[in-house]
Amino acid sequence: MPPYFGAAILGLVVWASLAFVFGHALDVAQAPIGTRYNEWEKQYGLTYQLKGPFGKNTLIVNDPKGMNHVLQGRNYQRNSGDTELIKMCFGHGLFSAEGEEHRMMRKNVSGALSNQAVQEVSHVFFELAERLVRSWEQKLDGNESGIFDITPDIHRLTLDAISMTMFAHDLSGGEIPTILKRITHSPPDGPADVLLKTFASQFPVIMNLPSPMKKWCTELRTSLGAVAKEVWSGHEAAGMHAKLLTTLAKENVPEDITIANIIGVIFAGSETTANVIIESFYELARNQDMQKRIRAELAAFEAANGRRPTYEDLINPVHLPYFDAYTKEVLRTKSVLVTISRTAVRDDVIPLQIPAKSASDFKDVYEIPVKAGTLVEIPIRDGINVSEAIWGPDAAVFDPERWLNPDRLPESVKWVHAQGNMLTFGDGQKVCLGRSFALAEFKAALASLVRVFAFEEVPGVKFDFYHVGGNTVKPMIHGRENEGTQMPLKVTQL
Repeated sequence: MPPYFGAAILGLVVWASLAFVFGHALDVAQAPIGTRYNEWEKQYGLTYQLKGPFGKNTLIVNDPKGMNHVLQGRNYQRNSGDTELIKMCFGHGLFSAEGEEHRMMRKNVSGALSNQAVQEVSHVFFELAERLVRSWEQKLDGNESGIFDITPDIHRLTLDAISMTMFAHDLSGGEIPTILKRITHSPPDGPADVLLKTFASQFPVIMNLPSPMKKWCTELRTSLGAVAKEVWSGHEAAGMHAKLLTTLAKENVPEDITIANIIGVIFAGSETTANVIIESFYELARNQDMQKRIRAELAAFEAANGRRPTYEDLINPVHLPYFDAYTKEVLRTKSVLVTISRTAVRDDVIPLQIPAKSASDFKDVYEIPVKAGTLVEIPIRDGINVSEAIWGPDAAVFDPERWLNPDRLPESVKWVHAQGNMLTFGDGQKVCLGRSFALAEFKAALASLVRVFAFEEVPGVKFDFYHVGGNTVKPMIHGRENEGTQMPLKVTQL
């Protein structure tokens, strides 16, 4: 792209400097994961500024104390451009609300995702995993091994897990997966996408203009609205649960907000969990010793107890310590959240754990003054979760052993107050409500599949990971990015 370009905006051709229009935003959106925020941390420290679109600075806060301040306090809200995009896709509900309205909506939904609720539906996770085992056995068709893309099956697994437990429907066989794929497997943001989000933050009405994304989101809301009405009318399939709809009905939540919450939970509960599960099998394929150790631990448990692990066993780190350590390391290093973005709603001062350098005299500063309207971004995947300043010099290394020996974890990890000392599920007022659900689903799938199948890399296939389909991370084959997201592995039946 030339250093100057013309864009048609509201019928007018506007010529502008590429650097001025996009700042670093386009570069960040299109770069492979692992090539930007972690490299900038090495150059500029934990707290620095990037140029945003149209010359507006973005404050990058990779400092744990600063991050805690932004996420725990009430001086920051979701970026208005992101909020408008959520409203377009989901409707107005839990994921777009702020302040007291958000707290009330969160309270309404929390019962459906409590530890007790997850325990009651956990059998569905194991049943779906066993169904996938049978499907892969049929796919191998009597052969010892085969090479295939695991991503479609894992996405169907997690979609069914959330739909069969939250609103008593098996959605993977209908039109909804196709609509979801259009939305969530869209390519990395291009120049037009970056411009749209930039203008939407200032002029939300832009989101009402016709676009493919708006069309898909309308189709999704219509389809799920029909599902919700079926369940409300008393239809509940055998062996399924309607935890979310039952909870919302008890709270007398209006239909439009209920549908918005359903769509949001589907995105948060299926899309993100699927990507974590996919990357967990990728790491097994890359680390055969880890894979064999997990399989041996599961086999030893079964031999000692005369049964396979249950939900209670999988969530208890004492019963399967290496398995638990492996899942923790996956969650730390494979977060699907690239960043958390917030906008300051009033003037503020952000305190720092580790000093930044003053732009004027390069002196250490432990506080950053912030003006209302400032965009603050907290890097997760390539930031807090893998920062050497927090996790030590081996922060980027995938090593489950760090969780088995408490002395391996530096004291600095305690600076991150979020559960597990990582931001995979966010923190503060908008911390992920479905953490227990996602963990149970992830562990059930991993334990069920690794005992039956072995996973290996495909020779000559290298993966890069990109920020696509919203704020999530997906794999693409290096040099074959035009084929879209995929994760082919060699799968062998044991």
